[in-house]
Amino acid sequence: MEAKHHALDPDERIYRKLVDSPFFQTYRRAFMNATGLGLVLVSADEEVEVADQGGRFIAPFCKALNENEAGCRRCQLEHRCLAREVGDKAETRTCYAGMRETLIPVRAGNKTVAYLSTGQVFASNGHGRDFARVAEQLRRAGLDESRLEGLERIWRETPEFGLEKYEGTITLLAAFALQLSELLNRLLTEENNSEPQIVVKAKRFVNAHLEEKLSLDAVAGHVGVSPFYFCKLFKQATDMTLTEYVNRRRVEWAKRKLINPNSRVTEVAFDVGFQSVSQFNRSFLKYVGVSPTRFRGTGGESGGHLEEAEAA
Repeated sequence: MEAKHHALDPDERIYRKLVDSPFFQTYRRAFMNATGLGLVLVSADEEVEVADQGGRFIAPFCKALNENEAGCRRCQLEHRCLAREVGDKAETRTCYAGMRETLIPVRAGNKTVAYLSTGQVFASNGHGRDFARVAEQLRRAGLDESRLEGLERIWRETPEFGLEKYEGTITLLAAFALQLSELLNRLLTEENNSEPQIVVKAKRFVNAHLEEKLSLDAVAGHVGVSPFYFCKLFKQATDMTLTEYVNRRRVEWAKRKLINPNSRVTEVAFDVGFQSVSQFNRSFLKYVGVSPTRFRGTGGESGGHLEEAEAA
């Protein structure tokens, strides 16, 4: 497991260690067996995939609605809005389909690293519950009548949890989140101690100057060692070259910028420090697996197909 984690970005590596920890896995199984609710740990970085927990969507209705690549944009937006509302305590939101989802922060100091996510159930009395309003929203999203029929059946089979019972369960999860935060802090301490200070200092310098042209000589000079020694040390500590690390961090920054539907791929490429669009596309495809245009899911903006061709 350590070898698998070693090549990941530090933030993602810590998240994966947290998910894979026996402490979390044991509690997760016990919680799901005792309550019947699902439970997943979601990275606070929206673009890090949910680590091997069956996906973020817990309820059968949510899974069915998001089973294709595009998924339900309305559902994704609801989740992002909820994530932005979370501060240092649990936040709950009821989606347009009438189901509750709760995120509980797992924090290291003032930084939220992950969220415990549960819910996707009805927490109120079902009398008068009407699928017609939900169906109208789904029609606007482009779903046809044959698919709506199957979704309605699954929606009506979604269990009711009861508001008082649901709120009590969230209180218990909040206590677990505090324990998980203690484990997170131990993992972060181990992570920081596992890398030479030269590498830690270099990473901080890189992350503070991503939009600038970063050379090996400049980074090595900043940490006070020769380029040759720095190359060898950085590779040993991170399993990446400096160029690979810089490009990966820039791609992660670009992913956040591309969430904005008004952003142009070309502008994002230069904003995050790439010297050309083709270089940006190649790096994005390497680390994300799809082109920037496809990642954003716009169907291709002006020049998108050309950019994809260059990346190939």
